[in-house]
Amino acid sequence: MEGLKFFTDKTVINDYLLIKIVDYIKMKDFSPWQEVYIDPGIWDLKKSDSFKWEGTINIDDFLYSLPDNHYFSWDYPPGLNELYTELFIEKTWANANLYNNHSQYIVTVQSKFNNYISFKEQFDRFNTLYIASGIIAIGMGRFKFLTEYLKHALDYAFSHCKHSRIHIYGLCLRAIPYAYKLSQKFDNELSVDSTKWTRACTNKLKLKYGLNCSNTNRQEFFDEYKKEIEVRIK
Repeated sequence: MEGLKFFTDKTVINDYLLIKIVDYIKMKDFSPWQEVYIDPGIWDLKKSDSFKWEGTINIDDFLYSLPDNHYFSWDYPPGLNELYTELFIEKTWANANLYNNHSQYIVTVQSKFNNYISFKEQFDRFNTLYIASGIIAIGMGRFKFLTEYLKHALDYAFSHCKHSRIHIYGLCLRAIPYAYKLSQKFDNELSVDSTKWTRACTNKLKLKYGLNCSNTNRQEFFDEYKKEIEVRIK
């Protein structure tokens, strides 16, 4: 699909890799992938207000060391720990201001979960920044369906985006065609990542394997997921 990049982990054959920073540092060969997105490993935030690796990595040096097709975002999704909602939004904003001039840094918008007013306010704030990479990201991983909130948020993001690419974390299958059509309408490149492809997206897969994929059929699940996206976009 022209204008759409789908990022996954390394367990399937795919052109676009999503990998945690702690795993990225250990890997040596990235030649199989056209682009690499490095995330901070957000599940640390379920029980803490920071990442385990914070303070052990010089982010400026790390960003300058990255190849042109490798990108990193250091953001804090508020939905993972509601005790730190405001703190996570402001920490993400602080990092966006520190690293937005790095060509390998993805500026990520964070806002209150399922709150359109908050999303609009925060998107406007982050959208004003100069972003050297040209990539602004939003997190939508907690939605399993194309809700009215999700429609309104995506409509606003694409119609107001000042940057060349929007990356959407965790976007569900039902919402990908909607976002893709917006990206085509407003001439933005779209990239997404999700682990939702590991659940059967067709009755054929469910009947053959059950709901969840295993180590032996992950590639088939991913290939069927991509085909289903193409069908739904048409």
